[in-house]
Amino acid sequence: MAIDIFSIQPSVISRDLSGKSFFIYGDKKSGKTSNAVKFPKPILVAFEKGYNMLSGVMAQPINKWKEALDVKKQLLKDAKAVEDGEKEETVFKTVIVDTADLAYDMCEAYILAKEGVEYLDETESKRGYKAVEREFDTYFQEIVKAGYTLVVISHSDTVQIKENGEKYDRTQPTVAKRGLKVLARLVDVIAYSTSETDENGNVNMVLYLRGSKELEAGSRNKYMSAKIPFTYKALLEDMQQAIDRLEKEDGAVVTDKPIEVYKDQSEVADFKETVSAIGKIAKALNDQGMMDKYQAITNKHLGKGKLVRDCDATQIDLLMLILDDLNDLVKEEGLLIE
Repeated sequence: MAIDIFSIQPSVISRDLSGKSFFIYGDKKSGKTSNAVKFPKPILVAFEKGYNMLSGVMAQPINKWKEALDVKKQLLKDAKAVEDGEKEETVFKTVIVDTADLAYDMCEAYILAKEGVEYLDETESKRGYKAVEREFDTYFQEIVKAGYTLVVISHSDTVQIKENGEKYDRTQPTVAKRGLKVLARLVDVIAYSTSETDENGNVNMVLYLRGSKELEAGSRNKYMSAKIPFTYKALLEDMQQAIDRLEKEDGAVVTDKPIEVYKDQSEVADFKETVSAIGKIAKALNDQGMMDKYQAITNKHLGKGKLVRDCDATQIDLLMLILDDLNDLVKEEGLLIE
């Protein structure tokens, strides 16, 4: 069995940005893209062409979702090459998506074309909405799980909220509601950028890291500041001081090394070998007159009346579950498998 919960080690917090994710939204010209490209070794996945006045940016313009998928495929391939020891490090360390708004729109257009409809309402049981959400979620999840730092950018809007008889204004990202739902549950930091004028009349860019009912913002680290100057350096320093406080005040274990939080520890199984192993156990159980127990296990995972021989490689996880249960049965019964 690939997973062993009794060998789990306590989690460690890394000061390194690898695998961390940020959602930065805000007013126009408030420094979102110009600060994002200061993250380590960035690639700008440019759904919006907002880098015309930025020099030296490694940007890939995106005009349709297929192009975004092509970029992701290459990023994942590069990360896999590092994992396999074929190279020391990836070409890029930070993936910037600018903007989430256009990314979601293109993702939706991709699903509409896939479903052959003009509107999501026209999909069977309105499944198109869930399909867009799932596609959008998978895109960002896979980038983060590959170890990249993710920075997603959006614009801001102020809307009036009616709640429990009360009306108030709320500042929030302009990305579609379902897109925001995906990003809000994924990222480590949601930050709002804007400009403020100080008492001397100077205009400064600031970044809000804590939210309220009037503002969408927040962090997984309770020690990050409520508001900081909006520069890459200030954001990095604030995250590091917050991690230091977790170590000092909460007793957290902290390291400077990157941590593969999402490293896949699951067993990579060969389809033919798995089917063959199941077949050997099935033969042994049949010889012992125990096919009822075999069928009970296959019915449990495949459904009543469905056979292992009818499965294909896409069902390898189900076959592995069957094989695990069969191996347990073999041990319980003390059978020898040739």
